[in-house]
Amino acid sequence: MFKEFFLLTLKGIRYRPLRSWLTIMGIVIGIMLVVIILALSSGVKGAINKQLQMFGSDLLIILPGKETNILTGFIGGQKFKYSDAMDLENIPGVRMSVPFDVGTLSVEFEGEKKALLIHSSPWNRLRPVLEESVGAKMDKGVWPTDEDANEVVLGYLVGNSVFRNKVQIGDEIIVQSKRMRVAGILQKMGTQDDDNSLYMSWNMFHSISGAKPGAMTIMVKVQPADNINLVARQIRFQLEKQKEVNEFTILTPEKTTQIVGNILAIVELVLVIIAFVSLVVGAVGIMNTMYTSVLERTKQIGIMKAVGASRDAIMSLFLVESGIIGLVGGILGIILGLLLSYGIGVTASRFGVPGLFSFAAVDYFQLLVIVILTFITGIISGILPARQASRMQPSEALRYE
Repeated sequence: MFKEFFLLTLKGIRYRPLRSWLTIMGIVIGIMLVVIILALSSGVKGAINKQLQMFGSDLLIILPGKETNILTGFIGGQKFKYSDAMDLENIPGVRMSVPFDVGTLSVEFEGEKKALLIHSSPWNRLRPVLEESVGAKMDKGVWPTDEDANEVVLGYLVGNSVFRNKVQIGDEIIVQSKRMRVAGILQKMGTQDDDNSLYMSWNMFHSISGAKPGAMTIMVKVQPADNINLVARQIRFQLEKQKEVNEFTILTPEKTTQIVGNILAIVELVLVIIAFVSLVVGAVGIMNTMYTSVLERTKQIGIMKAVGASRDAIMSLFLVESGIIGLVGGILGIILGLLLSYGIGVTASRFGVPGLFSFAAVDYFQLLVIVILTFITGIISGILPARQASRMQPSEALRYE
């Protein structure tokens, strides 16, 4: 019996291929989103945790603004005083306090201009924090030591691919009309922000940019043997005495991981809701298609009833058809979702974020559950149209034009 229903269903889908495939695509889109979320979520978490681990367990990051909305501090242009940042080194357990200021400036090389992100800090503090916490290594050249010298260090991409011609050690670049000598080019660090950045001394940055002196961020290296949470509380007590920044956030490694996890959870929830809405739209599409199919096949239903087909047989025929539409949509959605996830993973690895997707990390049991759910969704969507078809009177169905 099921074999006959299956063959009749395939004939019905082939009879109206455009409408059937458009209905199937409604399911495909929703399932594809779900699969991409499932396939990439673990990779995204792993990539972020890997980046966080690079900073080690001895680093505190201090930012202006509330913990719930850090961006407001950056947008408002709040900065810590340099002296307040340096005073943190008097706190027991603090090994080094590193003030950072950041800005986007015009950089010109051999007549070609680019807007680049500039990181500034005293050289004797910038070098150790980059080498120890970010894993930065010099590819060519050396780190400058003179705070007032016109020297810069370039990220890997700035030196090798941002400009048409590669920048060499000793070349001159123009930063906001100021001629600067390239003292060093870093090795690839694997993140776009770091590799696309230019580094200069604290004094030169504020001299060239005209920006308000101060630290947009403070990184604090804690002594390995000390309790980082206790040091963080002491830093908070110290910084609450300063007047420049009203509200600030101190990110410990534990808190940073927690915030990232919360953000990812919200993103995943939003995407799941979008995927669910797409699935509901697909289910409505199946129902609409099945109602139309019932109308188009009214005479066929009348003939089947006239030769002895029962209500249950008629209803089963349409339920199988709607279930197969949902099943095909689910299978295609899984295939497309995996292919797109693979493409996203390959693209991300080219931009320095490897391991975002792996077929070995895919939970195939979850995919099986998705296939079953799409089949059930198709059947549920076809119940009302199938009931309508099963209740038709043979005499009325045969007279239908």
